[in-house]
Amino acid sequence: MKLDGYETLLKDISIELRKYLISKGASKDMAEDVVQDVFVKVLEMDLILPPDKIRPYMYQIAKTRYIDLYRRDKHLKEILQLYLIPEKKNVDTSDIRNSSKKLPGILNKLSSNDQAILKMKYIENQSIDQISVELKTTPAAIKMRLYRLRKKIKKGFGEI
Repeated sequence: MKLDGYETLLKDISIELRKYLISKGASKDMAEDVVQDVFVKVLEMDLILPPDKIRPYMYQIAKTRYIDLYRRDKHLKEILQLYLIPEKKNVDTSDIRNSSKKLPGILNKLSSNDQAILKMKYIENQSIDQISVELKTTPAAIKMRLYRLRKKIKKGFGEI
């Protein structure tokens, strides 16, 4: 695919954004996910922003998207820690949001392999690459399994 000047500018800004996010503490995987979301969003827009306005726009979208992903991962990590760590079986759920009361049942319905993947990613903070090496599969397969697991959990809450 041949890139015209505008798409080349977007690609260059995307590379900058990735480096910026990593310098601000984002993991490599999260930075790449955020940049991909920003790049796709800008390409799907019906209007073309002038070069002096596209950079600040992309940075703002990236910051917002990173914060959203960080909060989601942090919340998911807290919930998974409550229900996947064996020594915390007897947890008082009164301080957890009402929707989170369904989580033990949802997580118990997952296979032990799926629970292990969630634990490796969100509790042990292993990267996609580390998980793929440990499970002897490709990083793309791990990303897809995590995506599907998050989708199953959402479906269990009735969000899908």
